[in-house]
Order: sequence, then structure tokens, then C-alpha cells
Amino acid sequence: MAMCFMVLPVRAADLTPQQLTQQITAQGPEAVIATLYAHNEHQWRRVMEEIGKGESDWLNVASRLAPGSDADSAESLATAVATAIPHNPAGVLAILDDNAPPLNTRDVCGLPFYTLSEPQLDHYIVAAIRALYKVAGSKACIDTLVNVIGQSDGFNGDN
Repeated sequence: MAMCFMVLPVRAADLTPQQLTQQITAQGPEAVIATLYAHNEHQWRRVMEEIGKGESDWLNVASRLAPGSDADSAESLATAVATAIPHNPAGVLAILDDNAPPLNTRDVCGLPFYTLSEPQLDHYIVAAIRALYKVAGSKACIDTLVNVIGQSDGFNGDN
């Protein structure tokens, strides 16, 4: 007999990394992403906020969602994981996979932010570099971050 799993409606505030991990295992990352994107992306945005806080369980959810992401979901996933760098640089580095976008060094450490103001971006850069310097194996991420800064045309208020 074939087993059928259905995502039960869960309020975004009630989502846990354990629930999402179970859903990803049962349904695959594409189906879970589609469910999270339903209803004005409210649940997706909530999950991205949690991932951005850098807790290891949420970073694990990010790594499990990554293979099912595309376009917008991949971009927001990389941004959420990048946001987590100052909070848990070792946890972020542990889920980076240079053979699997969007959670590769280039995408996550390459400042994937489009809505930060110049002061916010400056604050993030300093906090991220400080955090990364304290973690072994962070050279590639730091180098990527610094190289992106060096290639920047400066802040554009229209971004």
C-alpha cells in the first residue's frame, strides 16, 4: 500500500525545524517550498527569518531545502544563510557546498543582499568578517566577501 503524506496547515509562527525536516523527508524539498510559498509567501518569509538567525537546526533546514530551490527561492535561501554568518559562522560554513548552488561559497559569501541600506551593509560586512575570522576554514568565505566589496561600484540608492 502506498503511503501518502499531506502537509497539514500550520501557522507560520508555529513552524519548527523538526516539522520541516520531516516534511522534506516525506515530500521532497520542491513540494515543501511550494507549500511554504503559498498564501503570499508568508510561511517562506518566516522560515527565511529563522534561518537568518543562524540556529543550527534552521541551517539544517536550509541545506535540506536547497536542492529543491530555484530562481527566487534559491536567491532568498542564499540571502538567509548569508544573514546567519555573524550569528553562527561555523554553522553556515558547515552547510556550504561549492558543488551545489545556492549554498555555495560564491552565493552565500558574495553579499547576496538587495534591500540593505549602505549603513546596514557596512554593519553586516564588519560583523561577518569579525565572526568568520574566529572560525577555522573560513578563508574562502572571507576572500569571497572581500573580493565582492573590491568589485563594487559603490552604493546605489536605487537598488
